[in-house]
Amino acid sequence: MIEKNVIFEIGCEEIPARFMSRFLKELKSRSAQELKAERIGYSKIETYGTYRRLVLYIEKIDSKQEDIAQEMKGPPQEIAFRDGKPTQAALGFAKSAGVTLKELKIKQFGSKNYVVANIDRKGVKAAKLLPQILQNIIKSIYLPLSMRWGNIEYKFIRPIHWIVALYGNQIVRFELAGVKSANSSNSHRFSKVKKVKLQSANIEAYKKKLLKAGVVVDQEERKRGILAQVKKLAPNALVEDDLLNEVNYLVENPVALAGKFDAKYLKLPKEVLITSMKKNQKYFPTLSDGKLESKFVVITDGAAKTYHKNIREGNQKVLSARLEDAKFFFEEDNKVSLGNRVGELEKIAFFEKLGNMKQKTNRVVAMAEFIAKKLNVSTSQIRAVLRAAELCKADLITQMVFEFPTLQGVMGREYVKESKEVGQGIYEHYLPRHAGDSLPQTMPGIIVSLADKLDTLIGCFSLGYEPTGSADPYGLRRAAIGIIAILKNKEIKLNLFGVVDFGYKAYEGIIAEPKDLSAVKKALLKFLGIRLRKVLLDQKVRHDIIDAVLYNYTDVFDIFQKVEAIEGAMGEKWFKLICESADRIVRISKGHKNDKVNPADLEDVAEKELHSIFNKLKWEVEEKVKSGNYKAAFERLSSLSGPISDFFDQVLVMHKDERLKNNRLALLRSIANFYLKIANFSEIQ
Repeated sequence: MIEKNVIFEIGCEEIPARFMSRFLKELKSRSAQELKAERIGYSKIETYGTYRRLVLYIEKIDSKQEDIAQEMKGPPQEIAFRDGKPTQAALGFAKSAGVTLKELKIKQFGSKNYVVANIDRKGVKAAKLLPQILQNIIKSIYLPLSMRWGNIEYKFIRPIHWIVALYGNQIVRFELAGVKSANSSNSHRFSKVKKVKLQSANIEAYKKKLLKAGVVVDQEERKRGILAQVKKLAPNALVEDDLLNEVNYLVENPVALAGKFDAKYLKLPKEVLITSMKKNQKYFPTLSDGKLESKFVVITDGAAKTYHKNIREGNQKVLSARLEDAKFFFEEDNKVSLGNRVGELEKIAFFEKLGNMKQKTNRVVAMAEFIAKKLNVSTSQIRAVLRAAELCKADLITQMVFEFPTLQGVMGREYVKESKEVGQGIYEHYLPRHAGDSLPQTMPGIIVSLADKLDTLIGCFSLGYEPTGSADPYGLRRAAIGIIAILKNKEIKLNLFGVVDFGYKAYEGIIAEPKDLSAVKKALLKFLGIRLRKVLLDQKVRHDIIDAVLYNYTDVFDIFQKVEAIEGAMGEKWFKLICESADRIVRISKGHKNDKVNPADLEDVAEKELHSIFNKLKWEVEEKVKSGNYKAAFERLSSLSGPISDFFDQVLVMHKDERLKNNRLALLRSIANFYLKIANFSEIQ
């Protein structure tokens, strides 16, 4: 007996490689959702694909839907029927349950009668449902780009040319975009075999037949083949995941060829050569002892041996032309110093309503100086920081960066005629560029990177530009994650309120109607807090501890110090008493804004003692907090737990005398505010 599997293939014109990975993931998830909605079980779902085909494989699909036998509860009887006649509520319920009005029954639940429907429905055969299911799956895939073709109204990523739809050994018959489903797939364009006819939905037989027709349909198998071929030709080839993944979806039958270029181009910065090979030609560069060689590996799509020589020579000629252009750009760019290019930044817009890149540079210089002084950086290093900030965007004017935008920062480092520290600072100020990227290591790189990213965030939030959903056209999430990574890993204490105050003023005269400063602070700290929460959750920090440390925070590195101290103190009895005391004080003083205590109005011994002890230890705790020694700060803070307990045992807070009551609430509010400046201990369980 032939197994009841499903193979569904959509064949079309070339799908852009950048969309393929997501398409295949979505094809799998949408299929699972559709089958679940239709109550059809299966063993597993796999997806495969090349730039010309999307393939869905469902193994051991159930022969029919699961039967339904259930009681569905509807609206109350008095709503469903009025004067013995059914209302719209009853009609709607009957329709949704798939029963007639006569089949509705009344049943008591508790003290009330409700309309119920007994549903007993036999499952429909899968063969009957599959035509619509498969169409629903393909129609549900999100298309970042779509197109129509001919006189067809249907939209897809690219024009559809063939459809394979098999259930066991039967064709699942339907028509989509004017194309009828069949059991024949197309071969590789250069294959002598024109059509691949399938007898059944057997995935291994399907793969073998396509392989004979020049198509490696399994993307993981194809990727392994590319890597093996590249490494065989050049064991030290530079194979980066992004290029490997892209090339994988540019070919159906990978064939690797080695080529070379004139060694004179090795005088160019290696990033220029690598970028030119990767971006323009999709070549894999080769290395020797970590240094770039004048060789490369190109992946062709099913090139026959007869044509290897011509293909190799053709690729070498194209690359030589590209590198000659790069050489020309490099030589021309070096004729003008970076310092002399800064003025030209006025010609480049920054963001809409946020001025130009020259104004951006001026703000980054000012912000970098502000941060450097806050961090007590030496005078000599401040000079390097300011020079790196002044030149950090100048390479945007160069021909090389115009041709290869990803080289911004790299070319600034190469073109600068000053100290290596300044050059490295220019390069590093773009770091980290993405998750997992390296962080700036030099002081100029660290400070200018923070200044650049913070300036962008402050400007955008002053305009009300905040990312919504998945849209983030200004890269604000990336900037926020970069700031957090730098401050955390470099252990930098920086008060963000002060930075936002300074950065907000720098936009005076540029932003016509900025949002209120307090609103900008609130929104920006909340935005960073969401990213901080994600980082902490990835570190397996408890939710309640995260809530405690993120309460009114102003310093990113502070957060991580507090977490470490809280986790270290969680088992201590005195820490539990801090949390209990804080929770009690915060709850009782909630809503009382005044925290100014009048010592003359303190009457009871317990309140006088609490006030005295609080004033004595407050500065000690603050000093330990400033030094980042939170464990010691917590231990010292625990000295308040006893006096707080005595206060509540011996003092009536809600005294009938308003003067005494308000003074006692002010005392508690002042202590509550002090606790909350450190952490919201009442959140900790």
